Amino acid sequence: MSKQTNAPDSSLFQKFLNSKSALTATIQKILDLNKSLRSRHKSPENQAIKQELKLLNKVADQQAKIVQLYEIKLKRVSNQ
Repeated sequence: MSKQTNAPDSSLFQKFLNSKSALTATIQKILDLNKSLRSRHKSPENQAIKQELKLLNKVADQQAKIVQLYEIKLKRVSNQ
């Protein structure tokens, strides 16, 4: 393999790692908010937390799809 083909591979792998890290952080935030929601019984802040959870779930879904795309691309590159 030439250096030109290694550079895109490492760049792709770095994008994969960054995306996976972002997804992990988002999931942790969702878990923290769920824990907070359970501890605040009928608090006025619950509605805001629920809205944030709704948004974070959508973000996590998109991030998971991006991670899956990078996984597929990395498998294709490794099979060549």
